[in-house]
Amino acid sequence: MGNIVFNEEQVQIYRERTRRSAELWSKTKELIPTGHAGGMGAFYPHPIVVESGKGCWLWDVDGNRYLDLRLGDWVLIHGHSDEDIRQAVYEQMGKAVQVGAPEWNLGYRMSELLVERMPSVEKVRFFVSGTDANICALRLARAFTGRSLVARSTGGYHGTSDELIAGVSVLRDREDLVPRGALRQSKDQIVEIPYNDADGAEMVIRKHARDLAAVLIEPVMTAAGMLESSREYLQRLRAVTKELDILLIFDEVVTFPVAYGGAQAHYGVTPDLTTLGKTIGGGLPVSAVGGRRDIMDLLEPAAHNGVAPVWVMSTFGGNSASLAAGIACLEKLTPAAHEEMNRKGERIRSFIDGLGRKYGIPLHATGIGNLIGVHWSEDRVVDEPTLRRDDREKIQNINLVLDNEGYYQTFTGLFLLSTVIGDQEIDGFLYAFERALHTLGYVGEPAV
Repeated sequence: MGNIVFNEEQVQIYRERTRRSAELWSKTKELIPTGHAGGMGAFYPHPIVVESGKGCWLWDVDGNRYLDLRLGDWVLIHGHSDEDIRQAVYEQMGKAVQVGAPEWNLGYRMSELLVERMPSVEKVRFFVSGTDANICALRLARAFTGRSLVARSTGGYHGTSDELIAGVSVLRDREDLVPRGALRQSKDQIVEIPYNDADGAEMVIRKHARDLAAVLIEPVMTAAGMLESSREYLQRLRAVTKELDILLIFDEVVTFPVAYGGAQAHYGVTPDLTTLGKTIGGGLPVSAVGGRRDIMDLLEPAAHNGVAPVWVMSTFGGNSASLAAGIACLEKLTPAAHEEMNRKGERIRSFIDGLGRKYGIPLHATGIGNLIGVHWSEDRVVDEPTLRRDDREKIQNINLVLDNEGYYQTFTGLFLLSTVIGDQEIDGFLYAFERALHTLGYVGEPAV
């Protein structure tokens, strides 16, 4: 975990309560690099090996129970083993799982649900991962504009294709920002704009306008710490891209649950294209690109004399079981459900900000909706430069104590809420969070 120094007493507690996890993880590493089949993130001194989940709770192989604040890597918006989603998948499994043909019912219904709630979406194409969706969105933007460059916020994460991962310093403490194995020239197609700096971003966009196909942005920069955009910043991006005929793409793979209609509805800013994933599949792999009809029709052969200008393929993009799960998920993700998650998220963020004031420490929370980031910094963390001044050692030690207290999360100060986490569970979490500050000796008596 880099140069992080962990509290030895808490490390020992963790090791003692997760002996079986350590044993199984070590065995798995013999066949799988990192021992993690496909997810993200790391735990110190070893990950918890989960055996089962129900609702908002997880149980590990050692028999410990945890409140799940990670949601299967930000996916399970209705918690584990949701009965409606499970029933939908069960029924579909008895009909067809994968047919390789137009999904006239499932695909249409899933598209209908997304078009109805997403302000920017008129047509939809399905894929499997967020990386897939972002690759397609960039291809559409380049084909539509005839330009090649893409602007992306400094520190923004949009998947693991060569050009999207190049320069993402927030994921690595390395000077070389092109990962080994990625094409060196991939970074040449990316222009970085400062996050939450409307004047600075506009200046860069105007400088490269002749060659820019798109501006790709997360309305909340999630991997960097749930850093919410200012409304002014997104409005300026929308205005300048519209003026210069550059496409604005919102990556809402993570931010979709923050409001009914996603972050674009929350901010009142409508992009040209939107990428979606994670939550929309109800726990099974589904992602999507949606947007303006004239752009999406670049994928439609019938609109171009039988030959689509943009060709993409995704074998499992129309998987029947995944679409059935997604439909069941979205049908119960109502405006009221979003409002309730937002209320609970705001309660947590306000409490953590209050702890900073109460004890006179530079602790604060970021995010919107069900997304919560926790930071320890004299300056409020709003972008990648301020993130670099965040005291990650303190945050990760707090995460370690919370794991020992039965709160499962990403180990990087990021927490997510599902619809099945109630106020009683939040009470326990907030109490445990404040107690962790005392356990680690980070606070004494409240500040006067």
